[in-house]
Amino acid sequence: MKKPKYVSAYRDRHGVLRWRYRRPGLPQSQSRELFGSEAWWTWYAAAEGAKKVSVGEKRTIPGSLSAVAVAYYTSADFKLLAPVTQKTYRNIIDRFRDTAGALPVAKIAPAHVRKWVDNRADRPAAANTFLKVFRALMRFALERDMVKADPTIGVRPVKNKTEGHHTWSEAEIATYEAKWPLGTRERLAFDLLLYTAQRSGDVRQMGRQHILDGHVVVRQEKTGQPLEIPIHPRLSESIKAFHSGQLIFIATQHGDPYTARGFGNWFTDSAIAAGLEKGRTAHGLRKSAARRLAEAGCTSHQIAAITGHKTLKEVERYTRAAAQKALAGAAMERVKTSTDGEQACLTEPETVRQSAP
Repeated sequence: MKKPKYVSAYRDRHGVLRWRYRRPGLPQSQSRELFGSEAWWTWYAAAEGAKKVSVGEKRTIPGSLSAVAVAYYTSADFKLLAPVTQKTYRNIIDRFRDTAGALPVAKIAPAHVRKWVDNRADRPAAANTFLKVFRALMRFALERDMVKADPTIGVRPVKNKTEGHHTWSEAEIATYEAKWPLGTRERLAFDLLLYTAQRSGDVRQMGRQHILDGHVVVRQEKTGQPLEIPIHPRLSESIKAFHSGQLIFIATQHGDPYTARGFGNWFTDSAIAAGLEKGRTAHGLRKSAARRLAEAGCTSHQIAAITGHKTLKEVERYTRAAAQKALAGAAMERVKTSTDGEQACLTEPETVRQSAP
């Protein structure tokens, strides 16, 4: 059964499945009822038939957190964010407003922010994203004299031991390629990710109209960065072998563009079908592409010219890893080719041996 328009599902921090009705001009509503049950459809009908309200009505009490949020949405700070970032920020802020929107913003203290972050500590990435977004909101409030001090100052992110998305190994890349030959959707999506080093949001929008003079022309969804990426010969072969008749390269079986979640789930399932472990994601291939560039000896600036990173911090992590591998290999070669037969790099220096009693 297909869910109706304006309805979405999510799990709260207790793991309970909740349904949310969100339609412009109507009040939001939530339910825990079983999808498809009589009670669920009763809830949906009530949400659909609710009285229309003006934007912000009943939520924007002067001096409240909601009032700050409404002002933030109309500010240059928010409007200059990339559309995908705006959507992420709005989702996080609005979800928080559902429970805390009436709080007087002037009375929010660092202790409150720490508690809100701690409530998400079982999901470190979500906790840190919440802190990042709430910090942006409070800095806006401080600059507009809505608060006297930024309550996020001194609140530290949750330590997250994970290194993020798994970087695909060469063996995993070969395994995927063996399963999905040229001409398949799965292979073209893979090659677009690996040989352009772009995020899945950009790859989902690519089509033949983005191929110009031997380059893939991209304006990154997240950063707005314009890029012209030379087409790798293997990507060229993959594009030529694929025939869909669609405007975009990677469409659903019904010819529609993939949603972010839909594409991520489909690609992960493709990797699992190839015999790979769970956790082999589209973003992991972007990291593999950056690793390959670093191992080929590219500088951080050269890698950033392909990936579109605005700062070199993330790029340099790949460069350092590749440099360590190269240095270790060179050091071991010195051991192997030592003229005196000794493992010079792994034994005491000659001067130390001579001075020993």
